[in-house]
Amino acid sequence: MPFSYTRERMELRHLRYFVTVAEELNVSRASARLRISQPAVSRQLRDLEEELGVELFRREKSGLKLTPAGETFLAHARDLLRRSGDAVKQMESFSKCAKEIITVGYIAPVLASILTPALRRFSQQHSNVEVALREMSPADQLKALRERRIDLGLIGNPCPEVEREFAVTALTRIPFQAVLPDNHLLALRKRIALSELEAEEFVGFAEEKFPGRNAAICAVCQAVGFTPRFGQHVESLTALLATVGAGKGVTLAPAEVGQLPHPKAVFVPLKPPAPSVISVAARRRDDSNPLVQALLDSCRNETSTPRRSQPAGKRQQRARLS
Repeated sequence: MPFSYTRERMELRHLRYFVTVAEELNVSRASARLRISQPAVSRQLRDLEEELGVELFRREKSGLKLTPAGETFLAHARDLLRRSGDAVKQMESFSKCAKEIITVGYIAPVLASILTPALRRFSQQHSNVEVALREMSPADQLKALRERRIDLGLIGNPCPEVEREFAVTALTRIPFQAVLPDNHLLALRKRIALSELEAEEFVGFAEEKFPGRNAAICAVCQAVGFTPRFGQHVESLTALLATVGAGKGVTLAPAEVGQLPHPKAVFVPLKPPAPSVISVAARRRDDSNPLVQALLDSCRNETSTPRRSQPAGKRQQRARLS
């Protein structure tokens, strides 16, 4: 008789049991694969044969053997199971699409001071949105924005070219601090004048990773009468701190960089008027996604919220002990 897919009692589990038994040609082995008792498997096979009105297996002394009807039904059963699996996978893709994803690039110092608190605020209002985080250098973030691999970049202090290409939002202003080896003569001072670093060799940044950072350091130094001499150039903030800690030079860095591990390096505040830099977020000018704007607003709200801070003396003591 012709096979019909509209039987009322047939279920996918009947098909799974049948296919497993057909592959094993042994009910005991099939029940072990299915993790179902042997009597239950045998009962389901009998029910299936009764519903179809055919014998699917021939019981012989050597074991089970598919009948011609069983071989035909096996092809149908495998096709139905495959199509049901495909249907489930397609529904899963719809489910994943229902949850929008925003991808954010960031430099490590903003994680504690801006990004993590902002994410908590944002998730309370947009629980159905997933935020994917990518730690990247500023230059890599700008490239990823151009290629639409990220939606928002927290790049820290920008070079002038960034504002000409991207929509830039100022998040907070951060004072520069001197970063010195812990055995430097000035390392134990509570504050130093920027001009006291005139004779020092500076550790700078690789322009291809941190565009404009060396120029920013030069600008604040030139404002007090000297141009810094750069020796080594590094490609990351952790490498910057390690190089200074190794005694290869000094540098200037936004105070928030001190949140990163800095063994053998010390952050020393500068005497007033202390220079500062602006930490910004960048996004594509043509990006009108309201969720990206909402996350950006969360970052701005976070930086505008007053925070309790330790007295300067305790902060400096912690810096010396790091």
